Amino acid sequence: MPIQTLDIAPVGRVEGDLDVRVEIDNGYVTNAWTHAELFRGFEIILRGKDPQAGLIVTPRICGICGGSHLSSASWALDTAWGTEVPRNAILARNLGQIVETIQSIPRYFYGLFAIDLTNKNYRRSHFYDEACRRFAAFTGKSYELGVTISAKPVEIYALLGGMAKIKCSE
Repeated sequence: MPIQTLDIAPVGRVEGDLDVRVEIDNGYVTNAWTHAELFRGFEIILRGKDPQAGLIVTPRICGICGGSHLSSASWALDTAWGTEVPRNAILARNLGQIVETIQSIPRYFYGLFAIDLTNKNYRRSHFYDEACRRFAAFTGKSYELGVTISAKPVEIYALLGGMAKIKCSE
């Protein structure tokens, strides 16, 4: 049996479009390549700016993983400046990363991936109506719950980062 080449392009919902090429030989993947079409340009955006601007700019570029960009910018500055980061600060950063990962799961699944299950290309599936009932953007029962739940870990992240809301009592 000849080697089969499978091109999947674009693979959406992966920080921009991603092209994948896979070679399959006798039912097994023998080679695979990826090609990312999207250049985000963080480096260009930050060129000529104060290095600390990365702490403000990079977390706002992505709606899912802003904390990861903030953490990376922090570590980059620590490395460049030779900062000795105290153990408790490292633990706090790591807790922030854990919390961001927890918020990313429902946000990605309900806000990006599950919406694709409502695509009309799947309307012949026995599960299509149920997928639409649950995952339709803005109106699906699970969509709303998932997006709402994803905000809870962000509150923890804000507390760890010192950005808690101050509640005023009347």
